[in-house]
Amino acid sequence: MLIKLSEDMQRAVEMKVRSKIDEAPVLDVNATAEEIRQVFVDQNVALEDIAASVAKFATQCGHPVEFVALAPQRD
Repeated sequence: MLIKLSEDMQRAVEMKVRSKIDEAPVLDVNATAEEIRQVFVDQNVALEDIAASVAKFATQCGHPVEFVALAPQRD
């Protein structure tokens, strides 16, 4: 189920995507989403919801994306 992210988390997505665009030719959506999830772990948002927002924003910016599998989470 996809949810609307909080304004703070959405801003973090946009800032992280912009910084990653400068670093790599292709954005790893899952790794970027996991970095954001760890910062906002107290909000208990599913990784998939954050990844969807990351992918959407990156593609809106015209940046290529890839989905690399992550190791299982251990929180």
